[in-house]
Amino acid sequence: MSEQRASMRRDTVTVAGERFALAQGHDLGDVKERTVQAAREGGGLVDLVVLGNAAVSVLVTPGVPVVFTSETVEYDDQDPRDTGDVTSPFDPYDGFVFPV
Repeated sequence: MSEQRASMRRDTVTVAGERFALAQGHDLGDVKERTVQAAREGGGLVDLVVLGNAAVSVLVTPGVPVVFTSETVEYDDQDPRDTGDVTSPFDPYDGFVFPV
């Protein structure tokens, strides 16, 4: 019998070739609506919360290509960077001390 691994959905938004993996719990439908609205209004900033709990604002205009993708990926419960909590961003240097 093979071991079954847990999976989760990974949503991404690619804006002008730059790929942003959304944090878990980020509402992809809402991002799509705000992106379309910004394009219809001639341009605007769309705020995202991405993997690593970082807040990102992207400028969306009618001429900027935006692609939305969703895929199933293996769930990693050891990765604390994907909670969607921008008040607690992932810092890759936590605990690192520069040698003197």
